[in-house]
Amino acid sequence: MKNEKARRVWIFVSAYGVVFAFLSWFHEAILAGDSILWKGPLALVLGFIVFRIFVDRI
Repeated sequence: MKNEKARRVWIFVSAYGVVFAFLSWFHEAILAGDSILWKGPLALVLGFIVFRIFVDRI
């Protein structure tokens, strides 16, 4: 049971990291200005969505 909780936390952190990395690339490649302010919260939201979609498939 404890391993299941740790697995879910790890998948959530991984999803956040993947989305944050993508948004960092997107920001550097396309966007400019104050978009850095919303990158972290947007990565958190999208990471949570990725987590909810894929957590039971892994």
